[in-house]
Amino acid sequence: KVMNSDSLLRRGRLCYGIHLVIIMLKAIFENAFNGQRLAQWTLLLVVQIIIYPILSDSSLKQICNLFLVLTASINLCGWVFLIVLYRHSVRVIFNRKLPTRTSTLPSFTVHFAMLRPLEIIFRYVTLRFRVLPDILVLGEVRCGTTTLCQHLASTYGCHPPFCLWRHPELDKKETFYFVGHYLGMVDPTKYRMCFPLALTKWFHQRVLRRPFFTFDGCAQYLTSPTAPYLIAKAYKDADQPPPILVACIRNPLDQALSWWTYENNAMLWGNNMGLTEWNTQLRTAAYPPQTISRALAFSLSDEVQQMYADAEELFSTKNENASTCCLPNWAITWPAGQLSGIGRNGSFAANIQRYERIFGESFGSSAGITMHSKSSLRFINIIPLDTLASDDLLYPSMQRLLDCLNLRTRCKEHITFSEQQIYFGIRRNVGTKLSNIAMLPTNEEKATLKQFFANDTKELEKLYGNTFAWSS
Repeated sequence: KVMNSDSLLRRGRLCYGIHLVIIMLKAIFENAFNGQRLAQWTLLLVVQIIIYPILSDSSLKQICNLFLVLTASINLCGWVFLIVLYRHSVRVIFNRKLPTRTSTLPSFTVHFAMLRPLEIIFRYVTLRFRVLPDILVLGEVRCGTTTLCQHLASTYGCHPPFCLWRHPELDKKETFYFVGHYLGMVDPTKYRMCFPLALTKWFHQRVLRRPFFTFDGCAQYLTSPTAPYLIAKAYKDADQPPPILVACIRNPLDQALSWWTYENNAMLWGNNMGLTEWNTQLRTAAYPPQTISRALAFSLSDEVQQMYADAEELFSTKNENASTCCLPNWAITWPAGQLSGIGRNGSFAANIQRYERIFGESFGSSAGITMHSKSSLRFINIIPLDTLASDDLLYPSMQRLLDCLNLRTRCKEHITFSEQQIYFGIRRNVGTKLSNIAMLPTNEEKATLKQFFANDTKELEKLYGNTFAWSS
């Protein structure tokens, strides 16, 4: 009986191992077909291993040996880095405990399909030869940044940024660099790795006589307590003028409700990957809050307030011992987790004023370029969601934004926004319904949020130089 049980156990392990191999091979073939570089290099290595014994010519074998060593080295670097990125993503970005060995495969194959380890390595090696973006869409989340970036990306002369995530709503839109997705690395001198080569810019402008610009549309920058210091330092150290800074806004109540829905659905996505246990060592046992009122209370708690203050102190210009290399895990992507943004994201005036103050200290109040004559802002260009949703308002607003860009770049080939781009009816990353109906905000919670944002909205109208329809 003991022998039979041992034999069955071995057979079970063998069958399970074969099952894992089949799943991984399927993932490699599918991802290679979809353009994933690591999967393509893995298939190339397999082909080389198969061909090598067939070769009879010694000179061909020597050449094949060189390519085999090169391909194997690339695969080793890529797979090791993929595993490191996967572990960082699970524990810090998804805020979960690493799954057991037997339950790792679902979440790992998803990350394998989405991450770009080889591209990150290549860009890191060549970062010295790359450019900084001309436009930064700072946020806010759920305020139309994806739609705005789609309009920018479709503008003649635009070269979109690199994103480590192969996701339709993130790719060619946002880098996630200054919020720590690259293993916490936020060194301003390495920000260039996410953008095109300087040679590409030179070739388009000097040889092809075409306009050239690039942008970053990471919507999490506006709320981030650390991003403004790091962004300002990136341009200051490079001896470049500040970029065109854009803040997309909307009714803060709608923004909070939309972010609550979006983030809870994202957490459900993590559960479906097999990431079921929360990383309570990184956050707290109180995370994630189960209602939007608890999320607001959590965001305003003394503990979270102190975490944001500590995070800002990390890279503050007043901190002489500040290190700008890495963001600690507790501050990724925002201190205390994504839902700490409830209440903070919609405080547009406070977040914008923080950027104005930090960039004013770094560059002087006259260095910025803005498109609104009535606005008292010197660096931040505000674009309401209503503008992006209106074909009549979108064209002049986009053209004014690109006029600011032309003033900054001083390029002979002016960048213009075609009216035909509006007719595509671009509405990217639109909101969805909350999967868990029990977590829907009540009317009382909505009223509380509306009252909470009232003072900040009044301050925002002063900064913008105009009133908003939703402020009444």
